[in-house]
Amino acid sequence: MDEHLERQYLEVELYEKIVVRERRRKAILISLASMIFLFLCAIPVYNERFPKWESLKAARNIAVEIQRIKTESLNLKKPLLLSVLENGMIKVERVSSCNIAPGQTPIAEEQLYEKNWINTNEAITLLGETDAKKLKFNLSVHQICFDPVTGVNSPKFKKVFVIVPVKDLAESRLDRASYVEVESSFARISIN
Repeated sequence: MDEHLERQYLEVELYEKIVVRERRRKAILISLASMIFLFLCAIPVYNERFPKWESLKAARNIAVEIQRIKTESLNLKKPLLLSVLENGMIKVERVSSCNIAPGQTPIAEEQLYEKNWINTNEAITLLGETDAKKLKFNLSVHQICFDPVTGVNSPKFKKVFVIVPVKDLAESRLDRASYVEVESSFARISIN
């Protein structure tokens, strides 16, 4: 009788091990299925928000360059002109004066440097003048001049660099655009 109880005990013990293994396998499958579900749900959100993240990264690069020309202008004690070009380049030039008539460009004395503000494979661009007029966005600019004595002289109180995903231009959509706002004569920078 003792052997019979011992065999039953071993069978129950073996059965418990099998049940534990099955529960573990079921828990792993459920967690794996839920992780795949969450991953698949996240793909459309990622695809929708990725252009905004890219434009914010480019806006940060432009803001860093504006801050850099402010610092360099104060160090050199000369006015500097920062131009954001359509091909993804930023050009910084030393100019004789920032005091010019509206709609004119300051005359460059010397080009200090030129560098990329976006990677060539990114599908973002600066909002052009024709697109800005079409979208009724009047504050959009492509260049800013900073004088160490007078600051930013501009007929506009606020200057805004608008960075837009290229696909959004065709749809006239600005909700994924990023804005680098330069306010007041002290060139206070904010990114939206």
